[in-house]
Order: sequence, then structure tokens, then C-alpha cells
Amino acid sequence: MAPFEQLQELWQSQNPARSAASFDARGLAGGLRRYGRQQNYINLVRVALVIFCLWGPILRFHWNPSAICGAVLIFGGMAIYLFLDWRNQIGLSRLDFSLPALQFIREARRRLQHQLNPMRRVFWLILVSVGGGLNLLEVAKPRAPLPQTIARHVLATALPFVAYAFVIKIRRFRFRKECGGILEKLDGLLCEMEEQSQ
Repeated sequence: MAPFEQLQELWQSQNPARSAASFDARGLAGGLRRYGRQQNYINLVRVALVIFCLWGPILRFHWNPSAICGAVLIFGGMAIYLFLDWRNQIGLSRLDFSLPALQFIREARRRLQHQLNPMRRVFWLILVSVGGGLNLLEVAKPRAPLPQTIARHVLATALPFVAYAFVIKIRRFRFRKECGGILEKLDGLLCEMEEQSQ
């Protein structure tokens, strides 16, 4: 792979002179790399937390088949979520500086915006597997009066939806804080380049 300086020089040579002088490609790449590294640490904590949280119910219910199936379903849904989220973040940190400048900026913006809600395509798969797993964990619990059992199952079904809405709010807050500056630079550069190309 070509050194960063050669890629930056190639990328900037495709821009009009004014854009090349006013835009710091190294700063953008550094910002995206920092964001990717931070997300990697967060994802490692997520994986450890999911494993820790799922091991408890299996032991607590003494290897009950319903508890095992529920834990496997929850773990499967969470594994899909973590894998796709991690893959998206790795793709964001490995942008191709050899693309034409305008194409590069549009691709960087698209990938960055995709970080707001990367689970759009598999939303239902994840929520159904986690909700189904939580309901199976409820089945593994000792019998309770019918109203209490119904309330537990309603809560187990609603919990993934509530958690998803909460996670999206947190993700949007963090996105504005961590990526707002990068996105503003990209937007400014995109407007400038589109004006020059007209």
C-alpha cells in the first residue's frame, strides 16, 4: 500500500487548487482513525458485557434448556449487532484516498452518516431474537400467577424496543459530539467543490 503522504498528494492533486490548500486530508484521516479506535474499545467492552450478562442466567437456572436456548438467541442477536457495527466502523476508518476527491468526500459522508443507525437492515432480526431469548428466559423461571407471567412476557417483549430507542438516542448524542466537526468539514469542502465544478 502506498504511504499516506503519496495518497494525500494524489487525492489533493485531483482537487482544484483552492480546495487542496484549504483542506487538511491528514486531519480528516486522523479524526476518522481516532473515532475508529475509540469505537473498538467500546465494542470490546460491549462483547465482555454481553458474555458476562448471558452466563449468569444459564448458571442461575441450572442449565435449564429454555434458559440455554434463550441465552443463545440473545447472544446471536447481540453478536449480529456487534459484528455489523464493528464492520461498519472498520470500513469508515479505511477510506480509500485514491478515489477522486468529490467521490471520496461523498463516500466518507455516507459512511459517517451510516453510523447513526447501522442496524436498519437487520433491525427486526436482532429485536426478535433478543425478545424471543428474553421470553425463553422468562419460561425458565419458576411458575407465577397468570397476571404476573403475562406482565413478565410483555416486559420481555418490549424491553428490546425500549433499549433500541435508548441506544439510538445515545448514539446520536455521541455522533454529534465525536463526529460533528468531521462532518462539518466534509460538508464545507463538498459545497466548495460543487461550486467550483459548476
